[in-house]
Amino acid sequence: MILYKKEMLPKPQMKTKVILRTKKIDTNYVFSENNQVYLKRKSSIKPTNSNTLYTEEWFPISFCWKS
Repeated sequence: MILYKKEMLPKPQMKTKVILRTKKIDTNYVFSENNQVYLKRKSSIKPTNSNTLYTEEWFPISFCWKS
């Protein structure tokens, strides 16, 4: 059995925990046609077989461009 001097042992590495806090940016798809603005709505439906089905729908919104 070989004994090592304390000075010869590697120094223990300090474990650091880094926590990054980020803010989620909510976005949505938009398009305009004939002076009407539409937003894309994503909805989910859970059928009986436990698979999630996503449907997408475009709906008009009231929107006025400012200059």
